[in-house]
Amino acid sequence: MNLLKYVRVQWDRAGAVLCAIAGIVALLIGYLGTSDTEYIAEQIPYVLSGGLAAVVLFVAAGVLWLSADLRDEWRELAAQGDELRAFLAAEAATGSGQQSARRDG
Repeated sequence: MNLLKYVRVQWDRAGAVLCAIAGIVALLIGYLGTSDTEYIAEQIPYVLSGGLAAVVLFVAAGVLWLSADLRDEWRELAAQGDELRAFLAAEAATGSGQQSARRDG
């Protein structure tokens, strides 16, 4: 399957993966910033910016992935509803024909 086509169809999952990767990068940058200095006062900005950005990005990744799962569930339920309506319509068509034959006979 073409990667670009997959990304277009599964845009929320692709966005979730990108947000998770960006979150890992933010954590890595924050860690590298804090590891360069031994003074806590100089480490706090890296912890706040890198850690907070990573948390926001990981939450966004989770929300996007959950959105994709919910969309798949709704699509599956809609397909099952269509199949059920088709089945009930077929049963009604064959059932009404059998009932009229019983009345006539």
